[in-house]
Amino acid sequence: MSVTSPDYQFAHHTLDRFVYGDLRQAAIVDVGRYFNTDLYPGGRFERLDGGGDRPEVAHQFTASDLTAVRCLGTDIKPVSTLAILETHAGRLSALLRRIPHTPLYEAPKSEINPASAAGTLANMLISDDFPHLGRMTATKLLARKRPHLLPVYDIVVGRILGKPRDITHCLHSWFHDDPERAKSLAAIRDEIGGVSDISLLRILDAAIWTHGYQTTVEVA
Repeated sequence: MSVTSPDYQFAHHTLDRFVYGDLRQAAIVDVGRYFNTDLYPGGRFERLDGGGDRPEVAHQFTASDLTAVRCLGTDIKPVSTLAILETHAGRLSALLRRIPHTPLYEAPKSEINPASAAGTLANMLISDDFPHLGRMTATKLLARKRPHLLPVYDIVVGRILGKPRDITHCLHSWFHDDPERAKSLAAIRDEIGGVSDISLLRILDAAIWTHGYQTTVEVA
């Protein structure tokens, strides 16, 4: 039985184009270039300083995490930088400890719902305690700490996927509607080579983003 929400049908169809369809071969080439060359600073997001989910820093935001977000073209205002690294560091760390490292394609929906630790932390980061941060920046911070569970989201990806209401739930339902999707995406990662340390979510994100970026450049 399909678990696809009508809200996500366009996004799911588009995602399938990258994994099964006409955009698959281009995704292999583009993602390989994204992570295995120096053309895109975003290729360092997950790898910078050993990664944000390595055991010794997995439960705290660090200066390296904020620098990694900058690699994706997003600057965090000094007032929010201090709030993340100092003022509210303890509150953030307490929630991070409750967020599992489960891959999204294996995770129950309860781990990403608004009442979950991940949902609570996402809402905290867009509260008045973190001025000018915004939801897209919050997704990048969370993706840095839990790259297998929580996806990056930005304007380019939103445009290609039809601006899904909730990117995490959109991808969760896409994976869980058909387990072969995760297997096919893993096969793409294997075919690219040199990216075995990159989460499936980031492989997919890079495929969508590079396609959208190239389309924007061509139009311009």
